[in-house]
Amino acid sequence: MAVRDARFLGADLSTTALSVGVRSEAGEEDFVSVPVAGQTTWQQQPGFDLEYLPQMILSALEKFAFRDWKFGIPGSLSFSVRQHDMVLMDADRMPLIPAISWECHVAEAEVLELEELGVDRIVGPIAPRFILPKLIWALRQDPGLVTRLAAVAATGDYVGAMLTGNLRLSASDALSNALLVQSTKQLAREAIDNTFASANWFPEVIPSGAVVGQVLPPGDRASSWHQVCKLLQGWTVGSSLGDNHASAVGCGLADEQTIVISGGSSGTVVRVCQPASKLAGKANCFEFYDDRLLLMMLPDCAIWYARFLQRNEQLPTEHDILNQSVLDSDFSQICRVRQEASQGNWTEIYPPGFDDLPWPSQVASTQFSIALELVKLVQEMLMEVQDVEWGSTRVVLTGGLCQSPFIRAVLQSGLKQLAPSVSVCVSARSDRLAFQSATYGALINSMLLGDYAHLRETSERLCPQRDCETLPADQAAILQVLIGQHLSGSTVE
Repeated sequence: MAVRDARFLGADLSTTALSVGVRSEAGEEDFVSVPVAGQTTWQQQPGFDLEYLPQMILSALEKFAFRDWKFGIPGSLSFSVRQHDMVLMDADRMPLIPAISWECHVAEAEVLELEELGVDRIVGPIAPRFILPKLIWALRQDPGLVTRLAAVAATGDYVGAMLTGNLRLSASDALSNALLVQSTKQLAREAIDNTFASANWFPEVIPSGAVVGQVLPPGDRASSWHQVCKLLQGWTVGSSLGDNHASAVGCGLADEQTIVISGGSSGTVVRVCQPASKLAGKANCFEFYDDRLLLMMLPDCAIWYARFLQRNEQLPTEHDILNQSVLDSDFSQICRVRQEASQGNWTEIYPPGFDDLPWPSQVASTQFSIALELVKLVQEMLMEVQDVEWGSTRVVLTGGLCQSPFIRAVLQSGLKQLAPSVSVCVSARSDRLAFQSATYGALINSMLLGDYAHLRETSERLCPQRDCETLPADQAAILQVLIGQHLSGSTVE
């Protein structure tokens, strides 16, 4: 195999894997994945020991080297990191505690306190998984942290500091962690200082994708990073993206004309709007370069589907067989399954007679119900931007559940009822990176390095789309009636 010089690197650090994409100057691409190590707890809450991270990066780079990729000519790199990770560092930038994960939802009392102080009117809606409430909660668990604490940032910011020596607060994550003023994207210094925290702990804010610095050999205290920095010395590091931001970029979201629906473990609906847009306030706000990324979430999506499969041990285990059985089933037997929240957990409410249905109809009903919830999220998203009529002409479907032809058909039928002229599409790519949207978004970000003017052009070139397939007319007609029964009936156009 011929030697290939890596020019761009994009990495996504999730709760389960470090996934890395590489691209040459000529456009050749490759992908590797390394299991996450260092899962741990702090105060009985989920977190990650970041000491394991440099070895994970080295393992990924070694896999590329085995495939004859070389890194000696400096290029550019960018990370996408699980949203809402919180890193508390001492004066030497060493983590004081594990990075507290987005899976930590314990800071409910702190959210209420922040809302009583009116902080949410400055930083936007606040959730327990956000860094600001988790920071206050952590300091209350261990008051001794205050005397040792020198810096607070997200895990992506920590990675940038370990590689370059420059600690910056990436706006992509900071805006979604109740740390920035929504209208200016600057640190909410006055609001933070009005809490149990100090704004002085937070580093300088840097726009998403902007250059943090070049990779340099680290000091002795960060010796575990030495081999990574030696291998990538001279590479330019772009500020990290939150995983939702990166996933949107990797799916082809580049302007206000597109909405992305992801059917992953959690289902998400995202769109872009201008910072000055008046919002209804139901969506979470993230940074998307010069604009804002709006997100609405179905907390259990693929997780909902997995629970359904686990409750019936007689079902086939192959997804292709399950998906085909739905297409061959009697659509007139489809019924709606609802979800109910209890103490932060979701459970399914199955209608009477559900277990008496043939198993293909049970699968069809579950897939229909999940897709319907995603359509209803889109309906809410269309009403989120108050002062701008929806100009979107395209909806992109991605994520594991959106590989099901039936789910795609339900989404397409529902979206057409909301906006008849909308086009619904999926990725036209067939390589492994086509299904790694956050990794690919980080890779595209490494190519842009803050040059947002070329985002749309780059997106159209690297994220080609194809129209979704359609169902036979008789099945499509049944779906249209079923979906219409559960929507409010209003169309946007």
